[in-house]
Amino acid sequence: MSLLRLLGVLLLATLHGMAPLPAEGLHLSNLSVPRIIDVAQKAKLFCSYAMGNRTLNSVKWYKDGLEFFRYSPLTPPTTNWFPVKGVTIADGSPHCNQFICNVELEKLNAHSSGQYRCEVSGDAPEFKLIDQTANMTVGVLPKYDPFISGVKLAYKYHDYLVANCSSEWSSPAAKLMWYINNKTAPGHSLLPQVNEVTRHADGFHLFSSHLQLRLHLDDQRFISKSEVLQLSCSADIMGIASVRRESRVETTILALKDAGTNQRLTENGSCITGQPASLAAWLLSLVHFLRWHGTQS
Repeated sequence: MSLLRLLGVLLLATLHGMAPLPAEGLHLSNLSVPRIIDVAQKAKLFCSYAMGNRTLNSVKWYKDGLEFFRYSPLTPPTTNWFPVKGVTIADGSPHCNQFICNVELEKLNAHSSGQYRCEVSGDAPEFKLIDQTANMTVGVLPKYDPFISGVKLAYKYHDYLVANCSSEWSSPAAKLMWYINNKTAPGHSLLPQVNEVTRHADGFHLFSSHLQLRLHLDDQRFISKSEVLQLSCSADIMGIASVRRESRVETTILALKDAGTNQRLTENGSCITGQPASLAAWLLSLVHFLRWHGTQS
């Protein structure tokens, strides 16, 4: 080894001894809290962290700034519970170690909604703290799809379609939206959403939402041929896909050339024909009539 290279190696070794590399830091890698959960379920709270070269001193769980659970492996007892309104820890649920601290809450109620925080601290001499927070809403989620009513089996071109969509009782209130052939219904065809309200035995205010669609069937695409019109109504709560519910119905729009001949519609939308102008349109209407009655029974 040359003298110059040897001097370089000795210099690097000296600098390394004088200024050691910084220690790997403590960090919280994941916090998982349900954004919304049904009051009848259990809420699972997950917190994971990496200690680096530090020793874990404690992990604490808070609701709205109030501590309800602590894991402290260096100080017996290693687990402690603290009373906080709306928080009930399920028996045997806490599972904590040097990497994770998970807690399950049961007996949820209206007071269980709030901000949940996981706080991790290292041991002496720094007692470095890291934490993350997440909001959880406890509610009454719909178990069924919204109900669509008022849609007839078939319509003639230039008819006026009036359809109603109603959601099941829920808390928070559902936001309803109509779609026509998978496209958002224009705003001018919708009446303002109406929310009925009642009170749940567990202290929740329950809402039943209603949205009416009024559609003039004069679109040019319905002129040249009979077309199946698909209507769907969605019920969204807080924009969360996992709790979104949707219902669909179909109706036939009879083309102008088919509707103008010997065909008329009864009040319930079924077809009565003498000499049907279009056999295909009549058969299509019959299929949808049978399907419609099947969904209503």
